[in-house]
Amino acid sequence: MAGIEAGEMLAALLAGETGRLRQLLDAAGGPTMVERLDLPGRMTLLMAAAACGNAAAVDLLLEGGADPARRDAEGHTAAAHARRGGHPHLAARLDTVVDQERRL
Repeated sequence: MAGIEAGEMLAALLAGETGRLRQLLDAAGGPTMVERLDLPGRMTLLMAAAACGNAAAVDLLLEGGADPARRDAEGHTAAAHARRGGHPHLAARLDTVVDQERRL
């Protein structure tokens, strides 16, 4: 996926423009493409959404198939990014999703 698309998606996410993020994801082939984004440190959009506490974007990305158990270059999951960003309730929700997926 082109870096400019990743940059546009990240900008929409950080601005809280979930509708715009959905449009960009759809144009790029759908939310399942989120794991192919080229963000620094192997960070995903889900991790970025969790870090800034954007629950609507987290929901959109999870619905689209983003992997909440995936780790960045430092070994951190989206839940860890949420905790570090001061969003413990979002971190707990992401941990619950990971736990549910492991049980399947």
